[in-house]
Amino acid sequence: MPKDWSGNQNSIYKTLGASNHTEGERQSDDYYATEPKAAELLLEQEDFHHTIWECACGEGHLAKVFEAHGHEVIATDLIYRGYGDPEPLDFLKDTLDDFEGDIITNPPYKYAQEFVQKALESVKVGRKVAMFLKLQFLEGKARKELFQKTPPPNRLCFKFKTAVCYERRI
Repeated sequence: MPKDWSGNQNSIYKTLGASNHTEGERQSDDYYATEPKAAELLLEQEDFHHTIWECACGEGHLAKVFEAHGHEVIATDLIYRGYGDPEPLDFLKDTLDDFEGDIITNPPYKYAQEFVQKALESVKVGRKVAMFLKLQFLEGKARKELFQKTPPPNRLCFKFKTAVCYERRI
C-alpha cells in the first residue's frame, strides 16, 4: 500500500514542513503527497487560469481539487502513480509546447529551486506559478540569485505548507 498524506506515520511532520526521517527512510523519488486541503486554501487566496499544469501530480491529490473547482488540469509526473498521463514526463527536461495556463505543484523538495525556475520559464508573461514548499525554501543562500531575479511574493499562504505564488513578469 503506498504511503501518502493520510497514511504516513510522519504525515503531521511533513505537513508542518518538519522532518524526522533519515535518508534510509525517504520515499522513493522524494514523493510526499500534499493534503488536498492545501489546494482548497490556495484557491481561496488566488485566482488561476482555467488551465493548470500539475507537473508532479503523484496520485492526483492536488489535481483532483483543481478539477473539482472547474479547472482543466494537465497532470504529469516522472513516475506514473495511477493518476494523470500514464506517459512519464520529466518536468525538468521536457515541456508542453504552447502551454497557456498556470503551473501549480508540490515539487520534490530536493529539486524545488529547479522546479520554480523551470516553471517560470514554462509559463507566459502574466501567468502564475504556485509551489507548495517547506518554509525553509525561503531561507537558503543557494536561492539568492533566484530571489534577486524573481523575488518571492510578499504574500504566502497556509498552515499546511507554504505556497509560494509567482507571476511571470518578463
